[in-house]
Amino acid sequence: MNHIDRRDFGAVALGAAAATLLHDREAEAQPRRPDAGTPLSPSAAEAAVAPLPFAPASLPGLSERMLVSHHDNNYGGAVRKLNEIRTQLAGADPAQSGAYWSLYGSLKAAELAARNSAVLHELYFGNLAAGQQPPAALATMVTQRFGSLDRLRAQMLGAAKAANGWIVLVADGASRTLEVVQTENHAMGGWSASPLLVLDVYEHAYAIDYGANKPGYFDAFWRNVGWNAVHERATRALARG
Repeated sequence: MNHIDRRDFGAVALGAAAATLLHDREAEAQPRRPDAGTPLSPSAAEAAVAPLPFAPASLPGLSERMLVSHHDNNYGGAVRKLNEIRTQLAGADPAQSGAYWSLYGSLKAAELAARNSAVLHELYFGNLAAGQQPPAALATMVTQRFGSLDRLRAQMLGAAKAANGWIVLVADGASRTLEVVQTENHAMGGWSASPLLVLDVYEHAYAIDYGANKPGYFDAFWRNVGWNAVHERATRALARG
C-alpha cells in the first residue's frame, strides 16, 4: 500500500480548492456533515428526496428513462422506507430487544440499510456530470496512490464486475490514503473512510440500458464522472483532518 503523507496530501488538495468549488446546484445535492460547532438535532428530521442535480437527458450513455427510474423508484424508495422505519421505531420498545430477534433490533438494522442507501444514492447522483476532467490536484492524488487514472479505472471496473452493490473511492482516515471499497449491501462500509466517488452496481442502476452488460454501463459511468464533485469531497475530507 502506498501511503500518502498527510501534509503533502492535504497541500495538494487544499491548494486548489478555490478553483474547484461546485456550482451551487451541484453543491446543494451533496450530503453535508454538520460543522464542529453545530449543535446536534434532538431528533432525526423526516428525510426528503433530493432532486437530480443535473438534467436527466444530459448524460451520454445513461438514458433519461433509466436515471429517472433509478432516482424516483430506488433512491426515492429508500428515503420513503427510511421515514417509515423511523415512524415504527418511535413506537418500538428497546427494552424488549434480545439476542435472537426483536422488533426494535430488526428496525435498527433496517434503518441503517435504508439510511446508507439514501446517502449513497445522493453521492452517486451528485458525482455524475457530463464533460468534466479531473482537476490537477485530484489527478496528482490519484496518480500518487494508483499510478495513473487508468489504473484507478481498472481497479474500480474490476470491483464493479465482481460486486452487486456499491464501489466507492474513499479517503481512508486510518491508512491516510485513497482506497477502492467494494460492498455487497447497504450496511457495510469503512468506518474511517470518507466517500469521494460512488458507483452503484446494483442491477437497477444499469439494466434498463445495458441488460447484463455491466462493463458497458461502467464505460458510460466513467465518461460522466463529475470530477469537480469528487475533488470538492476530497478537499472537505482532508480539511477535517
